[in-house]
Amino acid sequence: MSPRRADPKLADRRKEALERAGYAEILEKGIQGTTLDSVVARAGSSKGGALYYFPTKEDLLYGVLEWLLKQLHRTLDEVVHSGEPPRARLAAELEVLFHSTEINRKLYLVLFDFAGLGARIERFQRLFVDFFERCRRRDVDIVADGIKQQQFRRVNPEEAAATIRALVDGYCFQWLLGAENIPIETYRDRCRAVLGAYLLR
Repeated sequence: MSPRRADPKLADRRKEALERAGYAEILEKGIQGTTLDSVVARAGSSKGGALYYFPTKEDLLYGVLEWLLKQLHRTLDEVVHSGEPPRARLAAELEVLFHSTEINRKLYLVLFDFAGLGARIERFQRLFVDFFERCRRRDVDIVADGIKQQQFRRVNPEEAAATIRALVDGYCFQWLLGAENIPIETYRDRCRAVLGAYLLR
């Protein structure tokens, strides 16, 4: 009788269930308040099963951040590969990045919690470096294509990509921590106006 083979799809689903539960715990309690036990309870998993995938809390946190950034990449890649003209792709990207009050508050609360780890622990930093590099490549492609199609004026695509990222993260940071109750759509429109003045012919 041959031994039972592990189902890789089932293993992936169990691992992702823990990552999703970890995201929810961090959102609710912050990184410091999140424990392996609380994540296991939220996921309806077993402690032994969780330790198989994530032997330590740091491993779990790494898995959560990796999972979260993959979700962002998947959504943003769909925008870039939509086949729309460059201006439409950039507008769609801004719609994704300034999605809604609820989604953005959740996303940035968790990302800012992880930023501290990224500044102190090398493997977390590498995840952020890879994320920003992929964002840069996407935006360089959009801007370069826009210049080629004469939708954007001639700028340095690398500098433009860095500007897009700085504006998005800067405006989202201001929105999240601002004392005034300004809708996120206002910050999106400000970002759009600055980029329009910078890029449009």
